[in-house]
Amino acid sequence: MLPQKAFLLHELRGQLAKDLQLDIIDIPQENLQYWLAEWLHENLANLDLSQLLYRVDLAITAKENPEQLAQALLEREAQKVLFRAQYSGRI
Repeated sequence: MLPQKAFLLHELRGQLAKDLQLDIIDIPQENLQYWLAEWLHENLANLDLSQLLYRVDLAITAKENPEQLAQALLEREAQKVLFRAQYSGRI
């Protein structure tokens, strides 16, 4: 990753931490999709999925498996981070 864009990964981790209601130190810096799929698999029974999807602003109509849900969540979270960075003039 380009050093000047490394802040985007940090902001993505921060956004995930906020929406998953975790500490940023709990979010790894690498293999986010794998980690998120595993986290969802372990925590899905205890989550209010509709509330999580609302916080992330993600509409999923079909029952997704943890891997598909992780990919959709990461794509949406990355989109939010990129939009903020673009509109603030940081990229």
